[in-house]
Amino acid sequence: DLSSSTFSPDGRIFQVEYASKAVENAGTALGLKCRDGVVLCVEKPLLNKMLLSNSSRRIHTVDSYSGVAVTGFVSDGRQIVNRAREEA
Repeated sequence: DLSSSTFSPDGRIFQVEYASKAVENAGTALGLKCRDGVVLCVEKPLLNKMLLSNSSRRIHTVDSYSGVAVTGFVSDGRQIVNRAREEA
């Protein structure tokens, strides 16, 4: 079911179904432009009491003038951030 042309028995495309589920499970990210700069906010559910409440794996610094807020799969976001760092 890795091909984009693989259909389910109901006639739906599996990759579209997977993408819809990923969007449903993604959190919220918000960017606000202020007079003094930009504020990036992400939704962070605390799933485990052992996780640090002040740590974030969804907001990343690309370079000294840019950053990225990630929703969806953290591993996909890391790949995009790494590519942005290479380009910067």
